Amino acid sequence: MRILCCPTFRASPCHNGGRNMPPENKRDFDAVADTWDQEPRRLKLAQDVVAAMRKALPLSPDMKALDYGCGSGLVTLGLQPHVGHITGADSSAGMLEVLNRKIQAQGLANVTTLPLDLEHQHLEGGFDLIVSSMTLHHVQDVPALVATLSHALKPGGWLALADLESEDGRFHDDSTGVLHHGFSREFLTGEFAANGLAEVAVVTAAVIDKPGADGTPRRYPVLLCVGRK
Repeated sequence: MRILCCPTFRASPCHNGGRNMPPENKRDFDAVADTWDQEPRRLKLAQDVVAAMRKALPLSPDMKALDYGCGSGLVTLGLQPHVGHITGADSSAGMLEVLNRKIQAQGLANVTTLPLDLEHQHLEGGFDLIVSSMTLHHVQDVPALVATLSHALKPGGWLALADLESEDGRFHDDSTGVLHHGFSREFLTGEFAANGLAEVAVVTAAVIDKPGADGTPRRYPVLLCVGRK
């Protein structure tokens, strides 16, 4: 995964969670970027997560927001009408290219993109809101990531992270780049509290229905944890 830098970010010597990850265990999201939105299950998941965020968060038109691990921007663009400005950040140039095409096609003035890999970079923010959806399980050092995102919030800012609830490892057909099989409610609330966030709450944002290898229907809850700095 190529590391891309931006003037508002600097390398962090203490945030090295991903540096020891073998390159072969990183998924090539560039290769699937152009077809990412063709999976109906992904579209529904993004819609459900956005709906849960809108219900759990006091979104307002003066908010400066960041979507970490934005991918093709499904959640980014879902939140765009409800905040003042939102930045979609991702380490995949291919995904950001897809999002940039959407921004241009829709003529959106309050959405920008940013190449960023927080496994290697430190975020200097001042954000009113930071969100992420289905990205945590691709990050090796999740506690360090939560700490970095929390630090980038303004006082009073909100952090909202959505990902799979702990599962048995059968959700992903291809486990390349999958470093965690979901997260428990206790883990998420504990990390939020450890970083000084208040009003911490966890809700079930979505449930993904997906057949197992034997064809048996299986349900995978997606949790949304929110907290205020």
